[in-house]
Amino acid sequence: MTASPTSRRRRARKSFVERTITGVGAAIEQTVYAETYARQDGFLQRVDPRAKVGLFALALLVTGLVHDLPLLAGLWLGLLGLGIATRLPFRVIAVRTMLGVPLFTGLIALPALFLVDGRSLFTIGPVGSITLTVSDQAVLSVATFLLRVSASVTLAALLVLTTRWADLLKALRIFRVPDVFVIVLGMTYRYVFLLLRLIENLFLGRASRTVGRTSSGEQRRWVGASMGTLMSRSLKMSNDVYAAMVARGFSGDVRTLATFRMRDEDWLFVSLGVALLGLAWLVDLSR
Repeated sequence: MTASPTSRRRRARKSFVERTITGVGAAIEQTVYAETYARQDGFLQRVDPRAKVGLFALALLVTGLVHDLPLLAGLWLGLLGLGIATRLPFRVIAVRTMLGVPLFTGLIALPALFLVDGRSLFTIGPVGSITLTVSDQAVLSVATFLLRVSASVTLAALLVLTTRWADLLKALRIFRVPDVFVIVLGMTYRYVFLLLRLIENLFLGRASRTVGRTSSGEQRRWVGASMGTLMSRSLKMSNDVYAAMVARGFSGDVRTLATFRMRDEDWLFVSLGVALLGLAWLVDLSR
């Protein structure tokens, strides 16, 4: 007797626990790969972290000030090209900058299509007593907002993917970022990685003790109970991590073995970047 298509689909569908294990494993793998990209011999990887942090911060400022749509599009495409030139897979850049940005930012900007005045392009409705009108100025505003966010996210992704985490934290301290903020960032990075491993082990233990499929109600009850267990283990782990840091001489000051040295190539990179960003800002002011 052959199984029906419905039963085969049900067996093929992953359970909540299996989907969670897959998602946590993907998050850990993504974190490891991000550090792997920073260790490659690419263009941006060879640039001094201080030069990258300073120039990218200036680029974020210019991105927020520029209103010209072609300039924003050119800036974003230039950043994508810089990512490809620095030996980052295009798929990695696209996942971080092209998939999430249109979805979440588009949802935020969607109401502006119907609220900004301008020359009417088309009308939706009437639906009952409501008529929605989309203007040319609204489309321009939404497109500018999307490009600005896309360029900003691309800048952040390039900085994180091409800079080792310890070097990035040290560069932030050189730019007078408060020590407390840098310490929290450093501990969060390591703590989240350990927390993901803890979640993965928790769900793997559940999967190894489960025979057959469980009902959705039972899965929800188990998730509710696991949240309390996870919080308890998380608090204990945070105390253990801090105690281990104090035992190894931690006094609130972060020190790294890396030494930074600005080369001629780094100064050239900063000079060209500042010149291009300044030119883009001046062109935007003249329009």
